Formats: sequence, C-alpha cells, structure tokens
Amino acid sequence: MMNLKTIVVIGGGYAGINLIAALKKELNEKIRVILVDKNDYHFKKVKLFKGIVNEDVSNLCIPLKQYCGNIHFIQGELTGINQDAQTINITSEDGTIHRQEYDQLVLALGSVLREVDSNRGGVPLVSLKNARDIRQQLLKIVVSSKNNIRLAVVGGGITGIETAAEVNSWFKEETKKRGISKNIELFLINGSKRLLNEAPVKVSSRLERRLNEHGIQTFHRKRAERFIEGKVSFTDGSKLDADFCIWTVGLKPHPSLSALDIPLTEDGKIKVDPWYRLVGSENIYGIGDCVHAVDPNSGMAADMSCKEAISQAERLAKILRAHMEGHTVPAHQNFPDFLSIGLGPNDGFVWARKWGLDVVFCGKPASKIREYTWELASKIN
Repeated sequence: MMNLKTIVVIGGGYAGINLIAALKKELNEKIRVILVDKNDYHFKKVKLFKGIVNEDVSNLCIPLKQYCGNIHFIQGELTGINQDAQTINITSEDGTIHRQEYDQLVLALGSVLREVDSNRGGVPLVSLKNARDIRQQLLKIVVSSKNNIRLAVVGGGITGIETAAEVNSWFKEETKKRGISKNIELFLINGSKRLLNEAPVKVSSRLERRLNEHGIQTFHRKRAERFIEGKVSFTDGSKLDADFCIWTVGLKPHPSLSALDIPLTEDGKIKVDPWYRLVGSENIYGIGDCVHAVDPNSGMAADMSCKEAISQAERLAKILRAHMEGHTVPAHQNFPDFLSIGLGPNDGFVWARKWGLDVVFCGKPASKIREYTWELASKIN
C-alpha cells in the first residue's frame, strides 16, 4: 500500500481553498490533505461591502466541507509548530488541543482588515457585523428629515472604491424606493496622490472620471484623523462636514502569526524563498496575503490580493508535486498587471497591460468580469 504524504493546509481563505483544488488536480491520490480553520466556513472577504447594501447576506459564507470532498477538515486555530517533530498544535474553541503530524505544512492564514480605534468615530468596515451596523445606521439617515446628505468613505484602495460605489448606488435607490427626495454627496478620501498607484496616471484619471460620473468626489493627499460631531478632521487641519463615515484602511497579515515561532518581516509577513518555503525550513510553506513573496526577476513583492493568492496556490501545488517527483519548477512570479473593480451593481472598471499596451474598459462588460473574478476566487465557477 502506498505511504501517503500528509499535507496540512492552515486557512480556509482564498489561498487555502484554491490550494486544495490545485492539490486535487496535481497530486490527488498521492497525498492526504488536511484543512484547518477556526471557522467552518469560507468567507468572501472581498465582497464584505455587500453586507451593507444587501438585505440577504447568506451567500457570503460557504461551508468549508463544500470544498473538502475526501479532504479531512479540522476546526480549530493553529497555536504551535514543532518543526523538529513535524507536528502542530490545533486548539479548538473549547480549549482542547489536538496534535497533528505533517509531512508538508502550508500556512495560508491570509490577512485581516485593519481596525480603527473607536475613539476616532465612524464605523470601520472590518467584519460582517460592522457591515450590518453600517447598513442600519445609513437606513436611519435615509428616513431622516435631512434633505442634504453627505457620506464619507476613508481609504482609496480597491475596497474603499468599491464600497463607495456600492453605497452610493444603494443609498440613492433606497431613497427612490421610499419616494424621498434627497441631495446625496459621497466623498472618497484617499491618502495617496492618486487612485491606483500601481497603474499609469492615465488609467487612474479615467477611473476617477468614472467615479465622478456616479457623483462620487475624490479627495487626494488627505489623511483623516477622526470623525467627530459630524466632521471628518484631517491631519492638515482641514475638516469636511459629513453625516456618516466608513473607514476602509487596508489589510494586515493575520495577527496570529506573531505568536508562532517563525521568521517574519517587520510588517508581520512570513519570510519565504521564491518557492514559498519558510526561510530555514524544507517542508513548511506559506502563500497568500500572509507571506512576503518576492519575484526574483523583478525584485518586486507580491500584492495582498485574491489574484496573487490564486496564482501562488496553483504554483505551490506544482512545486509540491515536483518536490515529490525529484525535480524543480519555476519560482514565484508576480501576477501580470490586471485590475478589476466593481463600481456598483451595473458598472465596473477593468485595466490590463499586455505587451506594453494599456487596455481599459467600463460598463456592464467590466461589471460582469468583476463578478466572475469574485466568484472565481471562491471557487464558485
């Protein structure tokens, strides 16, 4: 009987579920795969803003068993790694510790949304609970006696852009459904000099024009400090009147990594080599938002994004297969220049660069592509 290698995957986020699918394809009957996550579901984190604009949010969580098939699932949190013994400790919700052996261990713990101190006011979009709270507070504003409404979204990354666009469209639709006439202004507060710093200036400008067409105004080089008493205060001393403020201030590597005895960068990411091996280890790997993966050709670090997580998961499956078969495969490569952004329920923005040419398009086709990429990341298609 074949002695199956045990590969333990920690994390049921985008990197983890795509790695499971890739391992089934590359090594199906040659390995035993175990998935570990503290939750029993995969959460579509990139669609968190849907918790604000959709009444039904049941489709944002997918049971992990739906992905597993014949893969064993253990619900619990990784709390320790013994590299010499090749074992890990998994702590369940009731405090029970399960010790699990592994031949290869893959850390795909991902990232969490950055919190904002409650003393700064507003509501940070960091969880489904917060999203529902934002929804309820905005609905109160919809039916209030105020005719002129100002909303602020702090954070000019893709999450901020998509949140601003969705909230803008939904809020206007809610007032229309109720036969209420209100003047609505939405401001997107961006700390950088422009949107999409990774794209050419002409692409950033086109996106901003598209947002303006939806009635969304963008402020650049503005860093918000707090939202108190109906005013967003900025570090330069200026203020913006607003009725509500949503914070979308980016991602950080999963905080549980700091409790593990593994090499991390200053910003808390796992140090890996170009084949995703943990620095100093031969059989521990890391992929996704939680790792500092550098393209050896360009010298550039990978972004924290779904497209990178999927690409790394598929490449790692090939690396693990090559390792078992005694040969090598190409090292990490950053995902090609491509961005797909939702701009509300019926609009989108897509940018791709190929052979030095920039391709940009908007509208329903771009919206369809964005919806497809959202579902693809969660292995729905």
